[in-house]
Amino acid sequence: MVFNYKLKKTYTFFYILIFVLYSSISVSQEDNFDLDSEDFDLLEDTSFDQLELELANTDNLALEFSSEISGLEKNEKTENLNSLDSFSGNIIQKFTYGLQSPSINFSRNKSALERIETIFNFNYKGELSPQLNYKIGGNLLYSWGKWKNNKFQTDENNSTFKIKDFYLDYYPSDLIWLRLGNQIIARGQLDNLSITDTINPRDLSVPGQGELSEFRQHVPAILLNFPISDIKIELALVNEAGGNLLSEKGDSFDPTIPFVQNLVNTGGNPYTVNYLNPSNELEFFASINYSFNGGDISLVFSDENLNQRSLKNIGSTSLSSQLDFGFDRVQMVGLNGNLARGDFLLKYEAANITGTSFLKINPVDLPGSKKNQNVLGFGFDYSGVNNLILGYETSLRSILNHTNDLIVSKSSIGHALQASWSGINDTININANLNRFEGEKSTIASLVTSYKPRDGLTLFARYVQYDAFEITDTLYPYKKQDVIMLSSEYSF
Repeated sequence: MVFNYKLKKTYTFFYILIFVLYSSISVSQEDNFDLDSEDFDLLEDTSFDQLELELANTDNLALEFSSEISGLEKNEKTENLNSLDSFSGNIIQKFTYGLQSPSINFSRNKSALERIETIFNFNYKGELSPQLNYKIGGNLLYSWGKWKNNKFQTDENNSTFKIKDFYLDYYPSDLIWLRLGNQIIARGQLDNLSITDTINPRDLSVPGQGELSEFRQHVPAILLNFPISDIKIELALVNEAGGNLLSEKGDSFDPTIPFVQNLVNTGGNPYTVNYLNPSNELEFFASINYSFNGGDISLVFSDENLNQRSLKNIGSTSLSSQLDFGFDRVQMVGLNGNLARGDFLLKYEAANITGTSFLKINPVDLPGSKKNQNVLGFGFDYSGVNNLILGYETSLRSILNHTNDLIVSKSSIGHALQASWSGINDTININANLNRFEGEKSTIASLVTSYKPRDGLTLFARYVQYDAFEITDTLYPYKKQDVIMLSSEYSF
């Protein structure tokens, strides 16, 4: 993974910090950073879970619901750590069928097959020394065709290869862990309403048509973890993370459609999209975590580029128009945590975010007005019914110093409902999800059924429906993009 000069200069700082911490942190034997302890199980970040898998000396580790700190149910994790070198992967075959006839602005304008994709994911983990491990992972996507000239053309096939995990793990002691390279650093507690989980951009090219683990995009970063007494500190320096991945022009969720329809009078002239680079590629994140019996709480801080780009400028000539999308540099101070009580897992997040741009009612008055905002989120999972987990999440966003020229209201509320059932020895799983966007009537509803006929093979059927009722709703241009997806996954 290539890091630019600015990121390379930070290596020295982190290694000096490691040396200082290694020589100065003093803890008793009872307070050591025990990877097998119940206290470590309560850490929210999935990156800590990976560390636990790589260093624990148990053959089977089951994370009980009472010690979960994320909204996702964690299954029993098993790994033979006597042989660290390992290769794993899966092959996924997907068929996506569009159920309705979208407008003429999209390449597919009738009910028909939309995509056929074959995906090969691989991961290889190894050990260079007792203190130095590595992981290499990649993704090969082969598209069997593309919509063009009002039909699905198989001669428009293409392949795309991406490096996913590509990092080194260094353990100078039992107290310190350093990860350097391309990685995912998960944050937050809420599954659907992300507030503090902002490090990794997401793939929004087909919203709702996959799992959260598929949407997060890897970023080049330096991640440092160390304890101070009962507190866990995590520092992350990210470079050239980019922004959320969006659809291409003409695809089902072409991001320019709302602007072309509602904001830009192109006079019939062709238009292009230009994605601007941020003025500062370096982003800094910090987390201070404290775990207690039945839950945990984390304070989070960041100086980052907002993953979702905003419209900055519209350039027009007599021949064409250009939409310029750029980043907002924001600062966040927040907290997140969870509390397990009986059959309930309570989850919460809150953040104060400064520097976010909001579009104005006048579409040509660009760029948007920068405002500060407070965001609160709460949710729970209930597992008191056999084989069934019910969940609910809600968020409240309040814009400070709101003015009447903004297109968004001062306060907005979002909701998400979810239910998950498993049966017949976990061979069949059914998941239902309903997500209503903040401050509007846009909704995404999905129903997913999976069946495991044998070990390593899973069959999926997914239905996704998009609804919107007002022309100002985010999903209004895409409300006829409902799909049915059939897929198979073979893991090895």
